[in-house]
Amino acid sequence: MGSSEKSGSIAPSFTLTPFRAFVAIALLWAGIYLPGLGTLELQHEEPRRALPGLHMLASGDWLVPRVGSDPYLRKPPLLNWAIALSCKLSGGVSEWAVRFPSVLATFALAVIMVGVAGRRWLGQEGGLIAAIFFLVNFTMIETGRLAELEALYVALTGIALVLWMTSWRQEAGSWQLWLLPAPFLALGMLTKGPTHLIFYYGIVLPVLLFGKNARSLLHPAHFLSLIVIIGALLCWAIPCSFAVSTHNPIGVWRFWWDQLASRASTESDQHFRLSAWLLNGPQTLKNFLPWTLLLPLLWRKETVTMVAGPAGSSARDLALFRGARWGMVATTVLMVLLPKGSPRYIYPLIVVPCLLLGRALTAETGSSAPDWLASIWRRLNLLLLAIISLGVALTPFFARGNSKILLWTSIEGLLAAGIWLFGVANRAPPPSVMPAKSSRLTMQALISGAIAAIAMMIFATLIMPRIDSANKHRPREVAGAIRAALPAGAQLWVLEDSYRPFWYYLEPEVRYFHRLADLPSRAHYILLPATQSKTLLEDPILRNAPPKLILQIVDNEHKAFDLFAPAANFENPG
Repeated sequence: MGSSEKSGSIAPSFTLTPFRAFVAIALLWAGIYLPGLGTLELQHEEPRRALPGLHMLASGDWLVPRVGSDPYLRKPPLLNWAIALSCKLSGGVSEWAVRFPSVLATFALAVIMVGVAGRRWLGQEGGLIAAIFFLVNFTMIETGRLAELEALYVALTGIALVLWMTSWRQEAGSWQLWLLPAPFLALGMLTKGPTHLIFYYGIVLPVLLFGKNARSLLHPAHFLSLIVIIGALLCWAIPCSFAVSTHNPIGVWRFWWDQLASRASTESDQHFRLSAWLLNGPQTLKNFLPWTLLLPLLWRKETVTMVAGPAGSSARDLALFRGARWGMVATTVLMVLLPKGSPRYIYPLIVVPCLLLGRALTAETGSSAPDWLASIWRRLNLLLLAIISLGVALTPFFARGNSKILLWTSIEGLLAAGIWLFGVANRAPPPSVMPAKSSRLTMQALISGAIAAIAMMIFATLIMPRIDSANKHRPREVAGAIRAALPAGAQLWVLEDSYRPFWYYLEPEVRYFHRLADLPSRAHYILLPATQSKTLLEDPILRNAPPKLILQIVDNEHKAFDLFAPAANFENPG
């Protein structure tokens, strides 16, 4: 009778296997990070990241990144290389191809969290929760879909931290402990320079101190790892500095040093603002939402007790937990207090609270988590699911017969119905068959991820196209208007006084110049800021046949530009 009651009360428990965890993460990643990836035009710093990649494809010079014709040396070139390779492999330049390396890097770190930390340290449920927390937070949903440095930088630093923390917890040998993360830290050097080592050692050093294992820093494997990390950057930087300035390569190195030193100084082109500096702390906490609300769990006595519990635990578990926890806090405070500190500087640490929460919520099958957490989480998921379901139901009224939107709406509706039927809406089982608390928390984390995926699908299909077409002064539209004013096959020359985002959409048939005296005789079509037009028209060389203004246009930053054509084009029309 007890058996029949049990079978009638609740479906058989769901067993989380490594394969199912990988499938869950892949589906959540695809649902959150792929929809609408190529819909919005490149914005903010994205064109600046993409332009060197386009130059590499066109010129074959993969050593010196360039924006326009000038070397762009403020950042190392790994993201430029990745964008160029993505465009080459995808068959052409597009917003989707330019952003895909960031999206792929985000997926790689989530997979490592499940496959390495989940199997060797956190357990399958802990690894899955940690990966979901990483994929579903404000910072990663925003930066992980952009062709910016942050996603690649976070992924490489995060993978290195996952590998080191897991190896140390497993008491791996020193060669594995130090050399396994080294290639990813080396790639991080080629992404944004050495600053990621602050976050890496900001976690490593406290863990070693709590674990009374600081002597491992003196092992030859550690010094070899530093040679690999620094050597990767030098292998690019040395030949690049000579390629940029054969006569004065030291000047290039001075520029790099100034760029690095300026991060900790108020002396720059940006004035120190006390109000912005005071908000760094709150904004850092905001960036980890919605999981910021769970961070106090890391300081509960019950959590520490369960992490240090005897069942399946070791002395290193507690040292790893405490060291990573305090290292995360100390490094965050240090970066926030910098005069030029910014919440985005903390992004490489984002993997650490995800891992620690994964451990805290599943230690001793979730016994360390408060009893009310699963119930409140379930109610919040119900509320969010109701809101998302209402959005799905209203979407067809805005589709206006668009078959693509209707297809996406059908998929979203099926997903929402599946969550209602098999996840949130099921009645609570009787205490005799109640699954472990960790399993219930894992289910709620999965549901939160699925809700985020549906929300992103709605946003991509319904809102993104309207955002993309709302402003006629966006870079794509500005470049399109310029191209439309030129004859087919015409060579455009652009005054390179300062970088403009619309340059990306003018490539590849565009050339750049710095002074009017540098213009060759074949330069017939010229684009320059409106403030420079008078100088062009007064040039003695052009006095006999002054060029004609054929277009005036304003870009997204309200900068005016004039497009000139040779006078001969107008002397004999037709």
